[in-house]
Amino acid sequence: MEREMVNMDLKEEMKNLLVYPGVVSYPFSSWTTMSTISSPDGAFRLFNWNIEDEFGTHTHFCYLVKPDERENDVIELTEDKLTITPRPDHTLTAEHWYGALYYNIIPVKKGNKTLYTIFGFNGNDRSTNRKILDVFYFKGKTLRMGYPLFQEAPGSNHLLRRVFFEYSEKAIISVRMNEKLGAIVFDHLVPETPQLEGIWDYYIPDMTYDGYKWENGIWVYYEDFVAYNDENETVRKYIPTDDEDEIAFVEVDDIWTNPVDPDAPNGGGTNAVAPVENVQDKNKRTNKPGGKERQRPFVNKLKGPRSAVTGERVKNKRKKKKN
Repeated sequence: MEREMVNMDLKEEMKNLLVYPGVVSYPFSSWTTMSTISSPDGAFRLFNWNIEDEFGTHTHFCYLVKPDERENDVIELTEDKLTITPRPDHTLTAEHWYGALYYNIIPVKKGNKTLYTIFGFNGNDRSTNRKILDVFYFKGKTLRMGYPLFQEAPGSNHLLRRVFFEYSEKAIISVRMNEKLGAIVFDHLVPETPQLEGIWDYYIPDMTYDGYKWENGIWVYYEDFVAYNDENETVRKYIPTDDEDEIAFVEVDDIWTNPVDPDAPNGGGTNAVAPVENVQDKNKRTNKPGGKERQRPFVNKLKGPRSAVTGERVKNKRKKKKN
């Protein structure tokens, strides 16, 4: 109860503070329990935090601030756990929001519209976490959330308004913009066994990566990205010495080696995916932007393009929805 009272006071203080024009550019570096990010074009800034209760359930709070010389336009996003589903697939408003902590914003152009691809995280409960890709846009001063930009699966005609990656609490996944690949890259999620398909508590990464590339006005789904970290100029390589108290190292170029490259110095050429029990399908797929064929550990036997965002194979292609 005390936590809720403190949070109510914080919300009132935020409403009074955020109207001032200076908050759009002020760094707020001393704030350690609140997230704040700005759109790269300066169109708005998000102030965002969450509260976890004794049952492990998260409640989220967010203010969107549009700058103005006299007084900022402040939009409060209100989490709605009663009337919207856990994975809503329709356009939402600030008054009906699923709740998330946002960590990246990518503006894209579609015609004369600017649409903002938003990356979010939702701690959900003690069983699962969620990562989210959504789209923010404005009609006048009104915020809208959700726009059909995300291809559901490779080859699919169906576009999603937002994407949910729901996965086991014990797992760690990545959904991020990879500047070198020019793509949003994410872990491909699968159930621990095929019998658990659709039960998100048991979804984990299978050590392969899919992604979205911006092409022809939509985020196009690609399979099997070879994702890697950005190269550093040099790294320290430690070498053994006869003296136990002495630590020696040399600086070497940090160059990534593809573990499945047959020409690699370490004699690669084998599949880098870790073996997983209950392998159901060993068919290879090649729908990816370059690179070699790779095998996936256990996927189900359904035909059709598979999708990390739906948690199953897409059985039928559907017509593109109109906005």
